[in-house]
Amino acid sequence: MKLGLMLDALSPPRCWGGKSDEEETIATQLHSPPKTNFSPMKSPENLTSFKSQKESYSIENFCSEYLINNIDNDDANLGFKAIKTKLLDLVAALNNCIVQVEHGVSLEVRQEKLRLFLLKCMVLKGQGEEILHGPDMLKDPKRQNCTSEYRKACERIFKRALVRMGHINSGNGVTAILTDSRCNQHITAKGSFERAVRLPAAIRGAKLAGAGSKQSMPFVTKIEEAYMELAENKIVPMAHKTSYLRRMKSKIAALPSDAKGAPLTDDSDGEGGEDTRGSRGSYTAALVGVAAALKGVDMIVGGKCVNSFCAIRPPGHHAGRELRAMGAISNGFCLLNAAACAALYAVLPLSEGGLGLKRVCVVDIDVHHGNGTQDILASTYDPRFLYISTHAGGPHINGYSDDKSDDGIRRNLNNKDGIFPGRCGDISPNDGVLNLPLGQKITPSALGTALVCQVTPAIERFSPELIIISAGFDAHKNDPLGLGGLSAEDFGTVTKVLCQVALKICSGRVLSILEGGYGVPCCRPLEKNLFLPNSTNDNNEEKKPLKLLNLGDDLPANMEDRVDIHLSQKLDRCHQEGFLECVKEHVSNLSASSDVEPRQT
Repeated sequence: MKLGLMLDALSPPRCWGGKSDEEETIATQLHSPPKTNFSPMKSPENLTSFKSQKESYSIENFCSEYLINNIDNDDANLGFKAIKTKLLDLVAALNNCIVQVEHGVSLEVRQEKLRLFLLKCMVLKGQGEEILHGPDMLKDPKRQNCTSEYRKACERIFKRALVRMGHINSGNGVTAILTDSRCNQHITAKGSFERAVRLPAAIRGAKLAGAGSKQSMPFVTKIEEAYMELAENKIVPMAHKTSYLRRMKSKIAALPSDAKGAPLTDDSDGEGGEDTRGSRGSYTAALVGVAAALKGVDMIVGGKCVNSFCAIRPPGHHAGRELRAMGAISNGFCLLNAAACAALYAVLPLSEGGLGLKRVCVVDIDVHHGNGTQDILASTYDPRFLYISTHAGGPHINGYSDDKSDDGIRRNLNNKDGIFPGRCGDISPNDGVLNLPLGQKITPSALGTALVCQVTPAIERFSPELIIISAGFDAHKNDPLGLGGLSAEDFGTVTKVLCQVALKICSGRVLSILEGGYGVPCCRPLEKNLFLPNSTNDNNEEKKPLKLLNLGDDLPANMEDRVDIHLSQKLDRCHQEGFLECVKEHVSNLSASSDVEPRQT
């Protein structure tokens, strides 16, 4: 079944925009005060019409008639008048910045002026929301509708600035790809699903989508030390407890320099480290991943791109505040949680070194529940965050044991009675969490229904200012975990749906961070097992020669790919379609959804 076709058949237009005039009228009658015209103002049709200093935008270019009628009224509440002042200030700043950048400034100056204006836009948007939710406005029946319309007006201004002040390879229409070779310092055990070759495979997939070859898809291969320091000293300690970080650092520092696949997160009894293995460079690799995510957020909110994909490893969504979050048996393959760190950085006030956003939504499409992300962002309700996860599992699989029992909680992939990380993803404990367990195996029909009926409406209600995708591709039909039935095209469709919601609500601001996905065919010849009889080796290797995945120059010459014969057989079918193709479709659809207002030709 094609997920895209199913979504076309199931999705009501109102889920992510495109309401007909009749639907808009009905919605207005239901939610607006009587006898009030609630027809949104259209954006100017010609984006290049502003040619001289004599022409300028006004708030009428961005505000609906409903909002104008309420803020431009002599009898208006003081709160509404304050909102008008905010909008007038913002539009005046927009006009001023456009005049400045269109007088032939350098690209660096242009980008900096755009960045400062967009930050101002988000700050004033937040301040206006605080006014509308203040004690003086609580009893006003128009408060809810005006809040919604105010948010839309600010986002229209944001989009217009992105279009007018951007550049051919910066701003509107741009998808940035970020990676760093230091992620390759994380070396796992032979036979592990989470292999080093996943990163060059992800890079190759992104390049096939256009990364580095299209002007609209810049390819960043080195993360600056400033972001490493920001991650190390400020953001990572906000996400993970000091005791967890100290324990992991000391464990890694004590490893021999040639260690490969050593346990990193086992406890004092030697348990819990079966999955989480690495090497002396593992902490650096994980920290670089967090730093890349922080840079990605900066690029998006600062107007250098509309959306971004971070090709990093190791994954992070099982890493919580402390070891084995929410009762999981291990940390999976995760060390530091880049998605949670990016969300925390985005909402950190400007005065404290963050970006000052009000709300961030994390949508986790990995086949496993992101217990670490939920633990960090939504263990208790926090109105700044919404965590949504579509994953394999459910009470009928993981069990219904009571809270005093460990049965059904401490399960891993080797336990056929449950799916890692266990029962923590079977329920939604508060309003900041929407967990959607989709059964033993994720199918296109189940995922499509969840997207249409639950995910997109929840995102619209929350109205985030940034959407972060925890992009795991292990629900693919050929992934060796065997927990999914999706195609690469299906992942592209999911990406498109989430980006369309973002275009409607938050000017397309989407940060995608690589999580799972292990369907990468062998990239190096297998090592002969000297302990197997020759006849066994001959049967497996001579009758069916191993086909290698050719990653070309993207595969470092010194990178090993230690795979045993049993895993190699599972991975062989990924030559038809696997992880690489999923990344390609994902990045392609990010790029296709990066025009907030298509440029005029």
